[in-house]
Amino acid sequence: MYPKNRFPNNSSFLQGLRVLLVDNDVNFCNSFTPMLQSYGVSVQAAFLGQALEIFLQWQPDILLSDISTPNQDGYALIHQVRTLTGERGKVVPAIALTSAVTEDMYQHALLAGFSLCVAKPIVIDDFVAVLGILAIANNTYPHAN
Repeated sequence: MYPKNRFPNNSSFLQGLRVLLVDNDVNFCNSFTPMLQSYGVSVQAAFLGQALEIFLQWQPDILLSDISTPNQDGYALIHQVRTLTGERGKVVPAIALTSAVTEDMYQHALLAGFSLCVAKPIVIDDFVAVLGILAIANNTYPHAN
């Protein structure tokens, strides 16, 4: 479908999709944000301590959150997000990010409320495909309506 299994980053494939990236690794955020932006994704990066406030104000289409960070974890964040969004009737797809994914960790992430669990380092073209599938499946794809 795409040459060399690569989505064209100059297309409007994900144009306008709003993604909140939550990670305490500044280097990861600084490198991953422009990669997503090159596909037309609007990205807001945040640390865990500020993520819920930004989530509520910015209202992203998809949440990406590291699940194991010092002093806090993404499991607490997804619990808060699911509680708040459940009250409002809108479920936001969420992807747990981690340095290694085991079967137990994957199941724990799903049970906690994440839609998927993805290991770092992230292959951007594969990840963009996952974002598109999640957006379409959850009717958050900017051009689906």
